[in-house]
Amino acid sequence: MFYRFGRAIIKLLNLILYNIHVEGEENIPETGGVVLCPNHISNYDPLAVATHMKRQVHFLAKAELYKNFIVRKVLLAVGTIPVDRGKVSLETLKESLRVLKNGEILGIFPEGTRVKNGEHKKPMEGFVVFALKTKSPILPVHIEGEYKFRGKINIKFGKPIELNEYYGKKVKPEEMSKISEKIMDIVYDLQ
Repeated sequence: MFYRFGRAIIKLLNLILYNIHVEGEENIPETGGVVLCPNHISNYDPLAVATHMKRQVHFLAKAELYKNFIVRKVLLAVGTIPVDRGKVSLETLKESLRVLKNGEILGIFPEGTRVKNGEHKKPMEGFVVFALKTKSPILPVHIEGEYKFRGKINIKFGKPIELNEYYGKKVKPEEMSKISEKIMDIVYDLQ
């Protein structure tokens, strides 16, 4: 309820503040667990992306954001999951897997931090681990533009990526790294 109310308000703000163009919404699975995998150019990215999805997104958010009592309450009310980027807790892992096993959407920024337009950063492999453990598709999303008044923001949803050939197999760390880099290449190729 709070999520839908907040989403409606942010959608209205988006219409006033930005010129957001969205492509590929038909690629968003209507049911089942999904690992949402966007690049990350601004702290506003989760709001811009989530307002263009019919389903709720449970974004992983850096633990530092939860220090303020009011911000913490709001973030938890909209279903975010706190993550310590230095050392991911067992609680974060369990909650992320629960979201996917319940057929919901888990939003992860694989680069772990904001990256300027045109730059790339080596992704962390956690999003691939979650997808493999729950047999969930990965939905690549590319975000491009500047969040300034009436600035143009392009959001493009790619086709879901299934990792069927890896299900039930032990994937070595170097292979996991290659998979994550290949998926981020797909994200950037969406531009």
